[in-house]
Amino acid sequence: MASRRERFAEQRVAQGYSQEDFAEALAVAASTVVRWESGRATPQPHQRPRIAGL
Repeated sequence: MASRRERFAEQRVAQGYSQEDFAEALAVAASTVVRWESGRATPQPHQRPRIAGL
C-alpha cells in the first residue's frame, strides 16, 4: 500500500502538475512541495482545501 506522501505525489503527477507548477498554483515555495512529498512536512490545515481543489 502506498504511503500518504506517495499518493500525494502520484495525484499531483496524474493531474499534470510539476512540483514547481503545483507550488505556484498553491502560492507556496517549490521546496515546500518537496518537503510534503518527502514526508519531512505536511500541509497546514488551511492549505488542504486548496490542495483538494486542484
